[in-house]
Amino acid sequence: MQVPSVENVFARSWDLLVRNWVIIIPGIVVGLVIGIVAGLYDQTAPDTYGQPSGTALTFAYGFGGFVSGVVLFVLALAGYIVTQCYTVGMAGAAWQRGTTTLADGTRAVNEDAGNVLLAAVYLFLVGIVAVVLALPTLTLSLFAFYLFTLYTIPSAVVGNHRGWFALRESFAIARARFGTTLIIGILIGLLQLVGRLIAHIFSIAPLLGPIISAIITQIVIAYAVLVIVGEYLILRPQVAEPAPPPPPTY
Repeated sequence: MQVPSVENVFARSWDLLVRNWVIIIPGIVVGLVIGIVAGLYDQTAPDTYGQPSGTALTFAYGFGGFVSGVVLFVLALAGYIVTQCYTVGMAGAAWQRGTTTLADGTRAVNEDAGNVLLAAVYLFLVGIVAVVLALPTLTLSLFAFYLFTLYTIPSAVVGNHRGWFALRESFAIARARFGTTLIIGILIGLLQLVGRLIAHIFSIAPLLGPIISAIITQIVIAYAVLVIVGEYLILRPQVAEPAPPPPPTY
């Protein structure tokens, strides 16, 4: 099978995004919900400045802050899983059928949320190793981590692979098609940088500024996901591992 060029993947991804703008909705909704909850927490969090001192009071405030931090972390993790499942699931459906709906994202949440959670855990652990090696490798370990894990979430959602197997497949694809992955990774990084700058400019404007900024951010994210999912679907068959032999029959 002839592998489409990077230009074709980027062009096709933009066409799919234009015809399936609904892909940006889950990220906006989840971000809005998390932002509201975090804002309410900031408004209701007790101000310990000037409060009477004492071991019990200090412990109470400290424990309350710890619990609130855990709740916000769990909420952020749940938001990450839901957003990834929706966006990647809808991107996969768009590439395979040419069109997608929120139902594709809901199906991905129901079927692949566990895969994404496990993949996120392994990504976190491998990321720690990359951070530790950042200084002796002059940050090359961080760049390698970014490139070789690029297809992990598409593997978990579109490929229906459990956490470690999704990470392993991403490494296999990036290793087999390193040149293509390198180009895709650099272009997506530049695209996200430009998108963030544009979103920041609009965020300064009053009233509608933050809304426009959030929409621009999600457009960039959805487009990047479409590109990565498209490359995953194209490159996956070329590095597919042979199926395990069937169990012996007696």
